[in-house]
Amino acid sequence: MNVRRYQARDMREAMRQVREHQGPDAVILSSRRVDGLLEVVAATQTDALETAAQTSAPAAAPASAPKLKPILSIPVDPELAAMRRELCDLRSLLVQQQVLSERDQWTSRHPLAAELVERLLTCGFSEKLARSLAGSIQETTPSDEAWSRLRARLSASIATAQTRVLEQGGMLALVGSTGVGKTTTIIRLALRQIRRMGPDSVILVTLDRQRIGAYKQLQAFGQMAGIPVMLLESERDLTALASRAGNGTLVLIDTEGQAARDAAERRLFAQVRHQIDLETWLVIPATHQAGVLRQVLQAFQSCEPSALVLTKVDEAEQMGETLSVLLEQSLGLAFYSEGQRIDEDFHKADTLYLTRLALREPASSARMADTAKNKPIEDDRVTRLPFTSQTRVEQESMVLESVVPFRKRVHAAY
Repeated sequence: MNVRRYQARDMREAMRQVREHQGPDAVILSSRRVDGLLEVVAATQTDALETAAQTSAPAAAPASAPKLKPILSIPVDPELAAMRRELCDLRSLLVQQQVLSERDQWTSRHPLAAELVERLLTCGFSEKLARSLAGSIQETTPSDEAWSRLRARLSASIATAQTRVLEQGGMLALVGSTGVGKTTTIIRLALRQIRRMGPDSVILVTLDRQRIGAYKQLQAFGQMAGIPVMLLESERDLTALASRAGNGTLVLIDTEGQAARDAAERRLFAQVRHQIDLETWLVIPATHQAGVLRQVLQAFQSCEPSALVLTKVDEAEQMGETLSVLLEQSLGLAFYSEGQRIDEDFHKADTLYLTRLALREPASSARMADTAKNKPIEDDRVTRLPFTSQTRVEQESMVLESVVPFRKRVHAAY
């Protein structure tokens, strides 16, 4: 190694001497003050590498042996390596402290917004959505009024869907993952349509040939309500059914559950969508985590859904997480269910009620006066047929997961 020592009055003069004698590739090894002068020790980097290569090469090699590029091994000072690690740790700590400091500063400048964000995070809302909602409230607003405004804005931001197919008739298919409540939702929609238009206005169809009892579940309801139920081999049979169904008839189509990864590849109804007028709704449960919901919504876009049905609202631990995902996408909510009862627990989309549930407000304030707990939400045009106490007992005892011999007198109630 070509190591040389230089003495100069200052570092500028020492660097000039190093460049003149050893060139621009020289490396400064050390510097210190000796008798009022600056002493610098420098070495040429190429010389150092060559010296290391020579020492690591064998003493004598055969003339026929191929020349291999030597592997350089430059020793590392352990104290220097430890210092570098400490500097990296210190830098990470400083970055964390800066983030915490900025958050603390924001909290001190916006105490009301910080309080609102904390409450929303506790309810399961995403931090991005919570900060967006809280940022629209002025700091001078009283706390109760600020919470009311936040609730109103959140409720107004949830998109709802217009259910024209239920008014005009046509084909409506429900798609979704396994076990989300598609078949039960089909039955609830059919019951709602029977009460509005009569039993001649509804046809039930199932394409689910995989799940045991799927057809029998619909068949049991069809026997009770007096409506036809069909089991089709494939979606191609829908074209013939569309030509036979009369105008204004609602054809409700149940499909088999699909995993999210399969739904994106299968593209359900892609072969017949250009031949028939078909509307698709996606059924999702409120019990799924946000990441799973996003995956389901993305995967079932291949089915071209026009609306959402939210099920199992009563089983959700954090509705805020569900609403955060709903606000991220454009599909509107058509209906939601919050229990096992076929009639009373199925409602048209009520964003204010769902918002109150998500915000963990008391059920007495969540349910409005005109939508009592034991009374389903219906349109003004719905004419509810009279129910006797005996009929209601028989209806609530209906078990849809098995075939039940229904009494004929139940037909009169529908």
